[in-house]
Amino acid sequence: MEHDDETGTGWRLELLGGARLDGPGVRLERLERKTAALLAYLALRGATARAPLAELLWPDSKRETGRNNLRQLLRRLREAAGTGLVDTSQDTLRLVPWLTCDAARLVEVFSSGRYAEVARLEGELLHGYAYDDCDELGGWVRGQRDHLRELRLRAGEEEAARLEREGQQRAALEWNLLVLEKEPTRESAWRRSMRLHCLLGDRASALRAYSRCCAVLEHELGMSPMEETQALARDIESGAPALLSERPVRRELPLSVLRPRVLAGRARAWAQLETAWKARIPAFVVGEPGLGKTRLLTEFAATCGRPLLFSSRPGDTTVPFATHARFWRRMLAQRPDVVLPAWVRRELTCILPELEDGSFTSTGEVDKVRLFSAMLELLRLTGESFGSVVADDLQYMDAESFEAVSNMVSAAMDAGMMQRLPHLVAGLRRGEAPQAEALIRRMVEAGLAVRVDLEPLSTPEVAELLGGVDVPEASGLAEPLARFTGGNPLFIIETLKSLIESGELTQGLPRALPPPDRVGAILERRLERLSAGALQLARTLAVARQQFSLELASQVLDSHPLYITRGWEELLAAQLVRDHWFTHDLLYEAVLQHLPAPVGVWLHRRVAEHLSTLKVPAPLLAHHWREAGDAARAALFDERARQEALVVRGS
Repeated sequence: MEHDDETGTGWRLELLGGARLDGPGVRLERLERKTAALLAYLALRGATARAPLAELLWPDSKRETGRNNLRQLLRRLREAAGTGLVDTSQDTLRLVPWLTCDAARLVEVFSSGRYAEVARLEGELLHGYAYDDCDELGGWVRGQRDHLRELRLRAGEEEAARLEREGQQRAALEWNLLVLEKEPTRESAWRRSMRLHCLLGDRASALRAYSRCCAVLEHELGMSPMEETQALARDIESGAPALLSERPVRRELPLSVLRPRVLAGRARAWAQLETAWKARIPAFVVGEPGLGKTRLLTEFAATCGRPLLFSSRPGDTTVPFATHARFWRRMLAQRPDVVLPAWVRRELTCILPELEDGSFTSTGEVDKVRLFSAMLELLRLTGESFGSVVADDLQYMDAESFEAVSNMVSAAMDAGMMQRLPHLVAGLRRGEAPQAEALIRRMVEAGLAVRVDLEPLSTPEVAELLGGVDVPEASGLAEPLARFTGGNPLFIIETLKSLIESGELTQGLPRALPPPDRVGAILERRLERLSAGALQLARTLAVARQQFSLELASQVLDSHPLYITRGWEELLAAQLVRDHWFTHDLLYEAVLQHLPAPVGVWLHRRVAEHLSTLKVPAPLLAHHWREAGDAARAALFDERARQEALVVRGS
């Protein structure tokens, strides 16, 4: 270990407004450029391996040269400070615990909700430092500057909102003015100014605030205010009561609405699933989005013993064996005790490279016959712990994975193994995967599977569904809800959630309820009630898709893990996500549909930059770079994907 002052106290790293180190008897003003960047990166990103740090700081140097430069930098820092401030005892570097940092404290204070304290932490991150010669480092510094600035703005807004809720309008107005001084185009802050002036009885000032908002947006952005801002101005001008908050208070949703107890209108489908179970053949549930495929699958699977759940994800279709790779990783994580025969391990390395243990060398080529046999053997070895496997959203499954399913089912039936394997129940959207549906049809005709088609609920079935929720106001709404939602169970429940959260559900169905083809508007209203952090997280999930993790989100959004966790908890509480994905794909589509183009480009770039450091399929990287507007990098990974596909499909 290259630090020895474990009892050291009083060491401060000041990154806001420059870069300085202050310790007992030592003051290091304006740190050397790359030393400042290294300390900032470790303070805000946390522990990082040496290799990526060296590449970040010396991108044009050879690997060994970069690592040597890093060692020299750490040595000079230690000599200047007289103590070790970076723990270098392992290949992963981290700051010592007794070194505090003002920039990291800003993030911590914001995450803990102490918004007034955030205002005292002023200054631009690494002010006066430029990293134009290091593209990735320069991009990270610019992103962090923007992020910290955004946290200050949001802290001001949150403090103003708190004071407004407590009835302290003048104090709230002062905080809100600070926000507008830093960001004059902040339209949400202009709306708060309008409301606060109105609440103080000063309609003239409220309308002047609207006029200034219009002028600023036109001058700075060439834009008009949002409809929400214009509507507020009209209310104030007409003398109508102004809105008292940015968004309606979220009402708590009853558990019976979050998960209705009644599986209405599915008796026939249930009977078909039981037929497949008795015959020990797979069942495929097919239907339009929102008809309850997932609920039916999971409820039935629970009666067949312990289920193993997994889903295909958008993007799988372009990556051979993408769905199977994710499934087998989940299966092996559930059964770490299983010892794989050498031949099984060897064949599976083409889709699970982490199984290579040095006892053989993978050729990277795929012999499908042997691979499918290895998959079947792996299922035999691990499947005894599960009564069923639930595979959802098969419309996203890649062709190779679907071919593997069909092959394994046929081989298992020929070998008389079906009774010893988990029962497979799967769901997919009707009409979105013609090849998959054609394969299912052939399996059904050969007696290898059962197809279950779901249809919308009738009005009596809607009444049955509503009878299972503890919402008295919903009684008697079966007929209008069936008409408005087309009998789609998901649309019915989403409509109830939206009306409960907004407080609009009283003694009848609001006349403004959107018709069935406008369910996106209902979902949009639910998303609008999220905090800014939770909405950012939902957008990151929609962009990153199957590669999403909370760690990825923390790095992509440059946010403290605690802040990311809070956002995720909000999404879970609103029942918008489950198991690292949206609770249904219509939410995914709603998030993408309302994702501002510049934000989407930025998120794709950030995700691509992060995934480029990991071992992910080339088609996914090509997709993200293309969406980020970098055609050259997309073409590079497209070619790599083409070569990989030739290896897989040519065997």
